[in-house]
Amino acid sequence: MARKAKTPLRWAPIVGRWSFQEGTAKYLGPEEQRDPFGLALSADRLRQGTLEVAVRLDHPAEGSARVVFGYDSSSGNYFSVGIGGYGRAYVLDEFVRGRGWGGLALQGSTGNIQKAEDMSLRADLRGQRVRLTVDDVTVIEGNLPHPLLGDQVGVFAWGLAPVAFTRFATNASSPRAFVIMQFTEPFNSFFQHVIQPVAKRLGLEAHRASDVYKPGIILDDILRDILESEVIIAEITASNPNVFYELGYAHALGKQTILLADRASVQLPFDIRGYRVIFYENTIKGKPEVESELAAHLKNIMTGFE
Repeated sequence: MARKAKTPLRWAPIVGRWSFQEGTAKYLGPEEQRDPFGLALSADRLRQGTLEVAVRLDHPAEGSARVVFGYDSSSGNYFSVGIGGYGRAYVLDEFVRGRGWGGLALQGSTGNIQKAEDMSLRADLRGQRVRLTVDDVTVIEGNLPHPLLGDQVGVFAWGLAPVAFTRFATNASSPRAFVIMQFTEPFNSFFQHVIQPVAKRLGLEAHRASDVYKPGIILDDILRDILESEVIIAEITASNPNVFYELGYAHALGKQTILLADRASVQLPFDIRGYRVIFYENTIKGKPEVESELAAHLKNIMTGFE
């Protein structure tokens, strides 16, 4: 849920000089000229949902104002998206300690950013998909190279001039679980009566490709759904090439995956045998057992989301 306006937002300055008062986080300049940037973290946490803030840059051609997400306190790594950087107007990038910053998506000319004007930034986070809108206009849509390592959020500024951030707010949405499986019986029933109810009880939105009704290429929709989901559940009993193609794509993205298979019918391919699989019995007796195991695996994964 979005933060209520009357609740004070707490901040922690990490890099640079900052002042925090009356709902404003203001970057005052760098601690040293060699690294002219600032980073401040809020007490809010977010992994999936939206980040919003209003920013004002005194010198947009020489500075940056972005929101930070996916900050991992153990490594100091994070992503940021917003205005300014790399000589461009709009930026999505990643910071990796020991390597520095690297641009992931860059758009526009800094000459189009007017100084001393409040601009509203909104970052929509869906799995590894990020969309940035500025004053309600979408300016960047990009993909992250891997899932978020952390859930801390904040603000980032670059340059020597002050940058003001106001109306910072977060709005979390339910994490999504994309289910990869063959669309025949008994797998359809297994999805409806086991996977979907277990996921719902744990606050996950479970869906699969057959739930998407829109024009276009279905493979593109599937790959987008995998990219935008936090968890991938794959039923791999049937030797279905599509299922294993989609599972391979999820593994390449570094997704959290749960594998399910009917103990009586499955013959695992060699490349899958090293992965942990929940084997189940497709019987009345087996239903509560697989529900319990699936719930335990999902709870373990979701602990990392909190």
